[in-house]
Amino acid sequence: MATCSGYTALSCIAGRCGTGDPATVGDAVAAELRAVVRSSEQGVLVSAGCLLGGAVCAERPVAPVVVVQPCDAERRPTAHAVAVGPLRTSADVAALGAWLRAGDLDPHLLPPHLLPDQLVAAARRAAARRGVSG
Repeated sequence: MATCSGYTALSCIAGRCGTGDPATVGDAVAAELRAVVRSSEQGVLVSAGCLLGGAVCAERPVAPVVVVQPCDAERRPTAHAVAVGPLRTSADVAALGAWLRAGDLDPHLLPPHLLPDQLVAAARRAAARRGVSG
């Protein structure tokens, strides 16, 4: 993916994302996102409630998840949104910050354990328990 003009980073502040929990990197993620967005020309940070749905979050560890939507200068999406996480360590937080700063928001440039495969697997387990195929 070519370097994008900007992005919107959606930061989950729900309990399962560890905001305010000293046992997680939730506060470090929030601080890193604020710093990265402040230093960018076209970055926007949005704090939101659960981004994945309660059933999915119940299936995963308490840890931050961030959704990043690459966009152009007019805020139009230029690619699919990327779910990043769960972020569990300071190295994960640094990797997210470096990825955003680099500007090439290709999800394959993230460490593999931060790609959404784990989140998708959790969603499928939750759906299966509810009797929904997918």
